Amino acid sequence: MNLVITDSGLGGLSICAQLMRLIKERAKSTLPQLPVDDLHITYVNAVPADERGYNFMSGREEQLETFEKILLNTDKLFAPDYVFVACGTLSVLLEKLLYPSDKAIKIEGIVTVGIKMLLESLGQNSQPTALIFATPITISANTFQNMLCQNGIAENRIIAQNCPNLATQISNDPEGELVEKHIRHWVQKALQQLPENIKSPLIAFLGCTHYGYRENLFKEAFNAEGYRNVTLLNPNYAAAEKLNKIVLNNGKSNPTKAKSISVNFVTPYAIPERENITIPQLLHPISAETANAFLNARVCPELLNH
Repeated sequence: MNLVITDSGLGGLSICAQLMRLIKERAKSTLPQLPVDDLHITYVNAVPADERGYNFMSGREEQLETFEKILLNTDKLFAPDYVFVACGTLSVLLEKLLYPSDKAIKIEGIVTVGIKMLLESLGQNSQPTALIFATPITISANTFQNMLCQNGIAENRIIAQNCPNLATQISNDPEGELVEKHIRHWVQKALQQLPENIKSPLIAFLGCTHYGYRENLFKEAFNAEGYRNVTLLNPNYAAAEKLNKIVLNNGKSNPTKAKSISVNFVTPYAIPERENITIPQLLHPISAETANAFLNARVCPELLNH
């Protein structure tokens, strides 16, 4: 199976790492091995150039054009059986893509995973309030807010907080000291939007894959503000579980053939040194294979071919 995981940056690597962790745990258990002969995971960094992320593009037209181009070239270069868009920003763009209808590739985004998590948590009898932290594109698109309201969640139970530049800051701060201050700031801004004297439980949803790297700092920020019982939802874990099930259900088992599992990192440009220091530190405790794939990046400008 050829599985592609893509993101508008490096946050989705955490999902790739969690998937590799689940695969290794299964291999060590008494459960059957993977029911596929081979699994090739390719992580595609869908940012066209350093300092030119989707949040800084001229508008929706340029964002769509860029993502469509990278997806089409990904198809040509890697012939994926399944593409998972591990990015809230790009998942929001999926429904607007002019992807050729003759393509049989299944493409899904992380937003549906996140919506499911939120609905399950918000459906509790205690009527909790959700604080959604995400990029400006994701928040301004109102995707989470609209889908929750369409599923019967009252608008006053949803607080949306955009966090400009936080994803980039996480990728470039190996010590996490500056990121800790930035996260504290955005948590404070979100809490300021709460109605006075609110008594319902709080749910904090991490709507950008980068934020999952610093999940602990979000918890500490809420604790510092006196909110010690906040339920933190990190969709990166649920996305990895989803991909693990897809892998397990793909193909037929051949017990006489050894399974081959590989993970590769592909990017249109060379990753800057600061990110080359930070990201492996965040990935290695979860999956050494994913950290090593990142360090052995394949620079592939062909992803931007017209």
